[in-house]
Order: sequence, then C-alpha cells, then structure tokens
Amino acid sequence: MNVGSETVTRPALTVAKVAPKKAKKIGVVGISKDENVQLGLILRWVALELDWDTIPNEVLVNPEALTKLIGRYQLKAK
Repeated sequence: MNVGSETVTRPALTVAKVAPKKAKKIGVVGISKDENVQLGLILRWVALELDWDTIPNEVLVNPEALTKLIGRYQLKAK
C-alpha cells in the first residue's frame, strides 16, 4: 500500500488452528473403582431380585437402557 511516497506492508493474516472438540462425556464421570463395583452390585441385585413390574414408571423410564446397563455389569464366565 502506498502512503505518499512510502510503501507500507501489512502483516499477512493467518488462520488460527482450533483443536478438535472432544466427545462430551455424560453420566457418571470420574468415579472410583470401588464406586463402580458398588453400582454393578446394585444393578445386578435389581436385575435378579426385583420384579421389574413393581418399579414405578417414573423410575423405570427406559427399560431397554436399564437392560443394556445391566449387561455391562454381568459377571464374565471364566
């Protein structure tokens, strides 16, 4: 760019690099191993001991999700 008889150069524009977003974590994040074991035991008790028909609808809003969650805590056959 010319200003009078002088040439002024502007710095080049650069595009800032943006780090990719991490997946949003939902649910119980950062629980201890002992807390995880306790949750598993409670879920197994719910699955095996409770009659699911006695669980109120406002508590059991998604039976498929509960079934999937219980599946994560099933004891593995050795």
